[in-house]
Amino acid sequence: MKVLQRRKNKTETDPYQLLAETLHRIPQGFDIDEGGIYLRVLQWIFTAEEATIAYRLKLIPETPEKIAKRLKLDVDYLNKILPIMEEKGQIRKWGKAKYGLMPFVVGIYEEQLDRMDVEFAELTEEYLKATKFNELFGGEPEIFRIVPVNAVIPTELSILPYQQVEVMVDNAKSWGIRDCICKKQKELLAQGCDYSKNVCIQMSSRKNAYNENTVSKPITQVQALQLLKDAEEEGLIHSAMNVEKDHGYICNCCTCCCGVLRGLTEFEQPSAFVKSDYQIEINEEDCIACEICIDRCQFGALTVEDTCKADLDKCVGCGVCAITCEEGAMQLVPRSGVKKPTKNMLAWMLKKSWKRKVNPRKAFGSFKSILKML
Repeated sequence: MKVLQRRKNKTETDPYQLLAETLHRIPQGFDIDEGGIYLRVLQWIFTAEEATIAYRLKLIPETPEKIAKRLKLDVDYLNKILPIMEEKGQIRKWGKAKYGLMPFVVGIYEEQLDRMDVEFAELTEEYLKATKFNELFGGEPEIFRIVPVNAVIPTELSILPYQQVEVMVDNAKSWGIRDCICKKQKELLAQGCDYSKNVCIQMSSRKNAYNENTVSKPITQVQALQLLKDAEEEGLIHSAMNVEKDHGYICNCCTCCCGVLRGLTEFEQPSAFVKSDYQIEINEEDCIACEICIDRCQFGALTVEDTCKADLDKCVGCGVCAITCEEGAMQLVPRSGVKKPTKNMLAWMLKKSWKRKVNPRKAFGSFKSILKML
């Protein structure tokens, strides 16, 4: 049920409900469950004072002076509280002195990495199971796109830049690494897996973007590329924002922990992510039925009898199975009916707003603000 349909009292003063409504109007959305778990999630992250500030911020960053003028607040007060909120992962800071609201996912939730404890891990698991992230996963455009292992794509094929993690890394000017919050959450629930957890790569078009970051550790371009190779060999699945360019992160995921991949495997949300533009092809003459690839496929797409067989409906085109095939019997080939991603993050957000029937002006501040970003 939509927040704006639920709210009958136009004089609502609860800052957490008002924050929920603001997050709901952001293109990515914010799910509202009948049991009120969403309010407990926000109450864990924000104090009432912080929520009162957050629900009135915009996605477009503003200086404390501009926020103070718009909200009729004391600028000295904002200069004290906004940095605290940014440090707690509640809002985002641009440059030296501009602040703005973030989506809940990807955004506020991921920035709770250092703060997350058992209580919050249990709370977010309860929230995910209650809502299945319907607002985010319930339709196009999908938030994630699977990115294939290029080493198992025939060299004669042309691979588009958004299907190459190496190109995404090369296009950035600074890189960071952090633990996967999904893996940390599952660990705290005593449901962790054996995959590496320091695998979330961040990228920025700004130099030295992570030098003062308290959550992400700065790394070099060479280190980022090596981390991707290590993740492939371990069997983790590359995924990135479902856009053509200006990628801000590459996740290396597993279906046991990743909230987005679980959207399909556990919560039957087919629009949680987009499969890669490729699918597995098996040369049965070369296959010796060794079964090494079976454990590599996290989606249960492979079976072995006399030879290996693939269920292409389940195959997401990641390619992590093929890199371990010593006989060279597996490769990725083009998939039919592929979806081209939106141009960039802004285009994605505008399309998501239109699909969800929310007015992007309320989240960004004005259509003039949106036009400046185009």
